[in-house]
Parts: sequence; structure tokens; C-alpha cells
Amino acid sequence: MNVSIIILNYNTKELTFECIQSVYDHTLKHEFEVIVIDNASTDGSRQMLSKLKYKNYQYIYNNANKGFSRANNIASKFATGKRLFFLNSDIVFINDVAFNLVEYMDENPSAGIVGPKFLNQDGTHQVSYRNFPNILLGLWHFFPFLKSFLSNEAVEYYQNKLDYEKKQAVDTVSAGALMISKQLFEQIGQFDEFSFMYAEDADICRKVRDLDLDVIYYPKARLIHYGGQSTKLNSYKAIWSYYFAFYNLYKKYYFKNFAFLLKPFFFIRAVVAVFTLLFKKDKRITWTNK
Repeated sequence: MNVSIIILNYNTKELTFECIQSVYDHTLKHEFEVIVIDNASTDGSRQMLSKLKYKNYQYIYNNANKGFSRANNIASKFATGKRLFFLNSDIVFINDVAFNLVEYMDENPSAGIVGPKFLNQDGTHQVSYRNFPNILLGLWHFFPFLKSFLSNEAVEYYQNKLDYEKKQAVDTVSAGALMISKQLFEQIGQFDEFSFMYAEDADICRKVRDLDLDVIYYPKARLIHYGGQSTKLNSYKAIWSYYFAFYNLYKKYYFKNFAFLLKPFFFIRAVVAVFTLLFKKDKRITWTNK
């Protein structure tokens, strides 16, 4: 098996079905399998998705919502592919994404992780790679007035100005569509389960880069990403998860045993974000609105 495509589902049965169908429609040049890991959905996903009869298809149901990293780690244990391709359920292939990514990795052994180009529903570009968050970025989020004293480059996280038609090495690609070899995934200890969701992509990409391997954005592989379809179902929990995921990320890479001093700031920032969300009509939590 060349690639195991792992799709995480949480109460998005129709989107997940559309995602699965697009995978089978467009993945033509490699032997592959699809593994759907379901985080205790209650929308009829189990009844619908467990009965699908695709070739090399598995459905796994978790009896509790185990979050992003833990669920994907569970699914990886069932995978038989040389490559693992982790996908969010709100994604639709528009070309042979898996083949393009596998082809690049086969031709470039220094590529530890590869991610595709993301598009919005209308075909416009969607930001899908980011800088690894630094200390100055964290300070700016908590104390916005500091931006007056910092350069844009110092606090840049979302990569809005770079050429998204160009293949390039980056800090982080989105875990919403991320390919890695199974051997490397197991070598680095899989996804770190320090958070329920969020920051797992920054962490795994950092671990790969620390091995002197590249994280590559590869725009020849293209897909549509709807964005925030699961998080809108419990957007307040998603907000809490986001800030405390990044607290754990900063703890792991920067502050170690002194991180407890920062925890009140993350708590206050999360409270402000939750309060702000009360007044938003669109409750989806996407990369650019946390």
C-alpha cells in the first residue's frame, strides 16, 4: 500500500462522505486505503459511514471524543501504507493530491512532511502554511500595543504575502492535509497529545525540521477546504483548546518549567476571545479568526 489516507470525522457525515468520494474519484495512480476515524459523532455518522463499500476502506468509531492528535494516532496504528496522509473531513480533492505529494516525497528524500495548496470554495487562495510561533508573536497577542515597536516580520504568523504558486520549504503546513512517512511519524513519536486540538501541526513540523528534514508546501497538489465545519459545533470549546494548545506549545519549546507564570495570560486571552465570539454571527473557528 503506497498511502493511507486518514480522515477525522466529528459530526460532519455529509462532508466526510463528500471528502471520501472525492478521494476515490481523484486518487488514480497509487494503491491506497482510506481510514475514517470517528470521534463519537452523534449525527448518524456511524450508521452512514460504517456501511460504505469502497475498496480498501476502514471505519473506526471512538466511544468518546478523543480530540485531533489522539484520534489520528489511533488511526495510524491501523494504517498499512508507506505514507500517511492526514485529512480533515471538510476537504475535497480537485486533482490527484495523494499522487502529487507521494511523487514529490519519493523524488526528494529530504522532505519529511509535504502539504498541498488550499483553495476556498470559490477557487480563491486560502492560507495554509505558517511560521512557527515565536516569543514576540506571543507577546503581541497579549499586548497588542507592542506591535508599534515590532517589525511586521517579527510577529508574522499567517503567510499572506508569499507566492502560493511556488513550491517552497516552510515552517509549518496545516495538519488539515499533511503527508508524512509512517516510519518517520513513528520515529518522532506521532502527534503530541498535549492538546485536544490545535498546534499539533506546528509541533510535528518543528520535530521534523529539528531532524534536518524539510517541511514542503507543494502547490501542484490542490484541494478545496471549507474550514471550521467541526469547530462551529462547539466553538467555545474550540477557543479554549486553541489558547491552551499554544500555551503547551510555548511551554514545550520556550519556557519549560517557568511556563506556569504565563498561564494566567493565556487564560485571560481565552476569556476575551470567548466573549468576543458571543457577538459573531459565524461561529466557525478558522485559522485567521482565533
